[in-house]
Amino acid sequence: MSDEIIFIANALDFIQKARVSAQVRLTHLALNEEKCEITEEVLEKTHALEEWLEDKVKTYVKAHPAYDWFSKVKGVGDLNIGKVVSLIRIKPDEDDPEKGWANNISSLWRFAGFGAINGKAERQVKGQKLHYNKILKSMCWRLAKSLIRAKGTYYEFYKEQKARLTTRLVNDDFTIIPSLELPMENGKHVEKDGYFGLGHLDMMAMRKMIKLFLSHLWLKWREAEGLEITMPYVHAIQGHSDFIPPDEFIEAI
Repeated sequence: MSDEIIFIANALDFIQKARVSAQVRLTHLALNEEKCEITEEVLEKTHALEEWLEDKVKTYVKAHPAYDWFSKVKGVGDLNIGKVVSLIRIKPDEDDPEKGWANNISSLWRFAGFGAINGKAERQVKGQKLHYNKILKSMCWRLAKSLIRAKGTYYEFYKEQKARLTTRLVNDDFTIIPSLELPMENGKHVEKDGYFGLGHLDMMAMRKMIKLFLSHLWLKWREAEGLEITMPYVHAIQGHSDFIPPDEFIEAI
């Protein structure tokens, strides 16, 4: 995608926040039976600009090389996927060859904030350079929630992963309880004494689902661009045989 869609997606995110801020302010004023003409005008103008920017994003999305695939995935809306693909590059930038790009699935996972270091999810470390795009990670989580709400094929995969993780934890003698019922330590709920938070379990299953979606997006995008395709490391090198092809996740919408 060009730098234009990146700018438009960022502008849309900014305008949406401004519109929500105006709505919240008007709601609070209404509770005291007050009004503010300038806030009402801000709401009106930001709403109009938001709609205009949304149309621009949709136009770019429909021209995306992988549109024919992801448009058939239940839960992938034009705006959500637009904000995701606008931040990803799958081939070098000719004007800036040093700019980061996802030359394989693992590098895409890491750039999106879903990489693993020594078997554990990579986290931001104070004082160290961040190796992923925080905005892209946030947009991926938003897309993941949309896929689950749609209850399509990725939702079924999410449920399967959640069931597998639950079985593994129970076999390891963990007791799964709502996160707010976890033991308290230093004013925070912590997983200790054999307890595991249900919210943590849910996030683990969502993480597996969005990583699968990103791998599918990378494959279909590269395929459409006529670029070389490689399988994820665990399948190409370690011999895992549980990879599910992207086209098995499309359905009539």
